[in-house]
Amino acid sequence: MVGPHFTWPELIIRLGSALVFGTAIGAERQWRQRTAGLRTYALVSIGAALFVLLAPLSGAREEATRVAAQVISGVGFLGAGVLMRTGLSVHGLNTASTIWCSAAVGVLAGSGFFAAALLGTVFVLIINIFLRPLADWIGRHSKKESSEHAFQYSIQLLCRGRQESRVRTLLIQLLTGSPLLLQEVESVVGQDEKNTVIKAILSAVERNDAQIEQITSRLTLERDVVGISWHALPSASTE
Repeated sequence: MVGPHFTWPELIIRLGSALVFGTAIGAERQWRQRTAGLRTYALVSIGAALFVLLAPLSGAREEATRVAAQVISGVGFLGAGVLMRTGLSVHGLNTASTIWCSAAVGVLAGSGFFAAALLGTVFVLIINIFLRPLADWIGRHSKKESSEHAFQYSIQLLCRGRQESRVRTLLIQLLTGSPLLLQEVESVVGQDEKNTVIKAILSAVERNDAQIEQITSRLTLERDVVGISWHALPSASTE
């Protein structure tokens, strides 16, 4: 006996199942060269199982649910560590969510629900393997539809000092609910470090000079904006 309610074989079966299911999920991620690989998912699954096993091993079976809730919150911090931000885009969401699911599989295996853990593993693999072509097709189709007849504007803002963060935030707020969509934004600090240039690319389904003029006029009211200019970019749909 290793605890009030466990024998060694049962403990080995629970931890072994968590290892197998976590490894299966990690193998698919490793094959696709994702941020987290086989060992990460195996460790997350085993770790979740060990935490959940603590309650029954100590004789407090009713504490297993509370421990599982703590595992969920703890894995959230681990998932946040694999997220990468590039401009306004966030990468690694699928990896973070898969890590979260791997922890859930470990909790089920550690609690002795082997059939549910196996079914959860199967569904995670189905989502990551078989739904990928559908997601890619939707992504390509939506990009194609949005790029057709798209009209683009270029805005350049000259900000005093290092106040570009507040100006960028204001720009995003002004674009909320407008027909203009922010495509790219970057900040370049001047050589004297006294001014910062914010360059942004906006897109719209059709030309809307009035809207862009309204936004730039509002930005000129900011005391930290010492210069602003905009111009329409050549449309990709015109020949």
